[in-house]
Amino acid sequence: MSDTLRDLIQSTINLHERFGVIPQFDVTLKVFQEEVHELIEAAQAGTDLQHIAEEAADVFVTAIGMCLAAGVDGEAIISQTRAVIAKNDAKTHATHAINEHGKIARLSKRDE
Repeated sequence: MSDTLRDLIQSTINLHERFGVIPQFDVTLKVFQEEVHELIEAAQAGTDLQHIAEEAADVFVTAIGMCLAAGVDGEAIISQTRAVIAKNDAKTHATHAINEHGKIARLSKRDE
């Protein structure tokens, strides 16, 4: 996973360099929102799984661009991705439940 994520980060950096783009947060935010909207549309249509996956990958690229624009380097993205994986893997029915919004959320101390 880290190699794929590292490759995607480097590809995003290379893309910006190739076009002489210095990521600016306001621009990357707008592009990110556009890509999220395209992913939502593709997923709602639900007719082309390859297209949904492609739109998801575009969201990943634009999220990386936002991180770069905010000054976050690629190794920090990888490190935090690993931290999120560890947190997700540690969640159990004893510590978390699906809340009223459909989110897997930590149980309060009184619920444990």
